[in-house]
Amino acid sequence: MPVGHLLSDDFKRMITGLEDPIIEACKFRFSDADEINVREFVREFFDALPNTTHKLSGDSTPGVFIFNTGAPLAGLSALGHEAAEKLAEFEEDNSWALCEDNDVIIIHARKNEPFHGGSTELGRLRKLIYDHAVEKGLLQKKRSFNFVWVERFPMFSPLDGDPGQGGSAGIKATHHPFTAPLTAEDVDLLDTDPLKAVADHYDLVLNGVEIGGGSRRIHVAEVQEYVMRNVLQMTDEGINQFSHLLDALKAGCPPHAGFALGFDRFMAILCDVPSVRDVIAFPKTNKGEDPLVGSPSKTTLAQQKTYHLFVDPKLEA
Repeated sequence: MPVGHLLSDDFKRMITGLEDPIIEACKFRFSDADEINVREFVREFFDALPNTTHKLSGDSTPGVFIFNTGAPLAGLSALGHEAAEKLAEFEEDNSWALCEDNDVIIIHARKNEPFHGGSTELGRLRKLIYDHAVEKGLLQKKRSFNFVWVERFPMFSPLDGDPGQGGSAGIKATHHPFTAPLTAEDVDLLDTDPLKAVADHYDLVLNGVEIGGGSRRIHVAEVQEYVMRNVLQMTDEGINQFSHLLDALKAGCPPHAGFALGFDRFMAILCDVPSVRDVIAFPKTNKGEDPLVGSPSKTTLAQQKTYHLFVDPKLEA
């Protein structure tokens, strides 16, 4: 939940050195937990955080508060008098109820970047805290399925160290370089301000995990080549790798779209297991081997005969 408008400039400077940041907050209310248990949980979680794969950026340090009506300003004194009162009594669409004793409030700042997507640091941190609280018995695991349909996100994004499609424009295709602009206005933006163009792509998210996605493809050869050559500024060598696609589009191609389901991720959620390795039909090792069926392996002469194969002895040497 955005809370920047509730906080003083002094507090913003306490948690971040970013200019004009977006400041968000989340709140946890644990089951039958007293103040000692909550404080121990918070301390243990953040002490162990550096040893996990989740790394917080150096731009902001989360502000962590335990609400306590017996403490000065209910434990929110660092926010300042006015902000503490507003946050304690804040209610919005029933998603943020009035604070109660032992509620844990986490406030975090991030860069104000309108053309960047993906999970936020606070979003990933919230998921980790939830999982840890379930493990410790402070929260009951939710058995519901919550779907989110994500659409109308930018056609292009800044590189930010990602090589993207290898172009020299400093931007990359958010989904892939074959995704069609959403409207005629977005086609015009390809020439004037491509970062503001919206594409016709979509993702399906279940319980915070992307389980599928797709897009409507560019079906006009001139538009496809313009995206590669003029917008992304790919090299001739890079564009030539897709010459077969451009030739096919020039031959005539109707509008088309698709959607791919990540069935293994979907099954992992349905079966309530932490990894797709627990549900994938043919698990592979990091060597690319399948221990279930013993693949890959050398074919026998009988197998080669069945499939009319001939193996040159020189290649087996």
